[in-house]
Amino acid sequence: MAKLATYRAKRDFTKTSEPAGKASRRRGASFVVQKHDASRLHYDFRLELDGVLKSWAVAKGPSLVKGEKRLAVHVEDHPLDYGDFEGTIPEGQYGGGTVLLWDRGTWEPEGDAQEGYEKGRLTFRLDGEKLHGTWHLVRMAKRPREKQESWLLIKAEDNYARAEDDPDILDEAPLSVKTGRSLEEIAPGRGAASPAKKKAPAKKALSAKSDKPAKQVSSTGKAATASEIEVAGVPITHPDRVLWEDQGLTKQELAEFYLGIRDWLLPHLIDRPLTLIRCPGGTDRKCFVQRHSWAGMSPFIHRDMVPDGKSQSEVLTVRDIQGVLALVQSGVLEMHVWGATLSDLERPDRLIFDFDPGEGVGWPRVVEGAVAVRERLKALGLESFVKTTGGKGLHVVVPVEPKAPWNDALAFTRDIAEAMAADEPDRYTTTSVKQEREGRIFIDYLRNNREASAVAPYSTRSRPGAPVATPIGWEELSPDLKPNGFTVRNLSERLASLKRDPWAEMRKVDQVLPERRASKRTARKA
Repeated sequence: MAKLATYRAKRDFTKTSEPAGKASRRRGASFVVQKHDASRLHYDFRLELDGVLKSWAVAKGPSLVKGEKRLAVHVEDHPLDYGDFEGTIPEGQYGGGTVLLWDRGTWEPEGDAQEGYEKGRLTFRLDGEKLHGTWHLVRMAKRPREKQESWLLIKAEDNYARAEDDPDILDEAPLSVKTGRSLEEIAPGRGAASPAKKKAPAKKALSAKSDKPAKQVSSTGKAATASEIEVAGVPITHPDRVLWEDQGLTKQELAEFYLGIRDWLLPHLIDRPLTLIRCPGGTDRKCFVQRHSWAGMSPFIHRDMVPDGKSQSEVLTVRDIQGVLALVQSGVLEMHVWGATLSDLERPDRLIFDFDPGEGVGWPRVVEGAVAVRERLKALGLESFVKTTGGKGLHVVVPVEPKAPWNDALAFTRDIAEAMAADEPDRYTTTSVKQEREGRIFIDYLRNNREASAVAPYSTRSRPGAPVATPIGWEELSPDLKPNGFTVRNLSERLASLKRDPWAEMRKVDQVLPERRASKRTARKA
């Protein structure tokens, strides 16, 4: 009882719906973070210890940036059942305002938790729905006339830590883990203490269809917050955020673009492990590679554990257009896929020759290179397909039945690339060294490794102009074609005008990797 004396003394339980609670003798390991819109917006960080929730008020909320120190003021212990509380504390009561259950899970201390708490230095791991990894709570020296202890909440360096330019988890995942609601929805008619952005105006959908996907409602069907819309059932926050400054192209427009071309995009994306390029602030800000799950990740983005030698590794996949829209919500501007599907990750079903021109190589020579590899493949009885990459190069794609292992796929593509480099060393090289690529085309066959990836057909690129990697017909490939000419602004019009899918025959191709013959030549490096 004494442990909760201060908590109870501050509250009138005939007026507030907060639990009176009692101290417990159980030895649990729960943690919660509650978003609290009181006199000022802050986050209450609570760790279960000694039968109560040890509590700190974190003014700016937890940060995933490694080493960043967030002031955490130690407040009174709370009862364990407070960890499930979400609602409104009446005005005039202690802590009056709205409480949202922002995160919850379990924590594991490093060493003895009680000893670390008493000494003022706790190191622990969190396993929540949003927060993960290792953290520190460090007590600061008490200042004169300071009534409450000041601590620092610090994210340790690990795989869950982020850099300063990475997205803020508080903006990225603002809703309740209990009900999916926002502060405004928990307390109707009452705004949060932090200022809201102006509602994004509805924009014309960049769609090859007549879809009208954007709705100014939240995922619960109630009035949306000032900076949120819904596209095909997926909440999109900050829809008016500009992602490509040179185009003025927004997050909402990107979501509507993908929705409009979903029938073209999804067959090349579904159930393939993803490597993502995230640019939450747009192409003019820092971008980073994401291969594994992150705090607050949408359930529409699937996390799969797959065999990896004697252990398992995590891969990310999507299964529908909602998954793609969830990627847009998380600032993904590029989607790269493996050459295999989840059903058989050890045997590729697509091989890729990546023609990457070095300095001084014109587009017509890249076209000639793609045609040349097509002819070599034809001589082996293999059909191939071509796509622009949204950059300066081309990808030649060879669909195969998933029967040969990755080692065979790599050896096969390497033999062809090295043969081309040996026959025409002034044109082609198989080395990625920049100095040796000048004036030549680098034929990158290394994408035919198990965990290697290539930009997905119909994915955008985080480059000026908002280009899109686009499948084309061999008859379309010419020196007059602009290599990065297909963009978010014009691709829907192209697709609507096509009489047939340039890659329609890919699904009908029934071919296997030829048996490898010992190569009699090797590529010259000079």
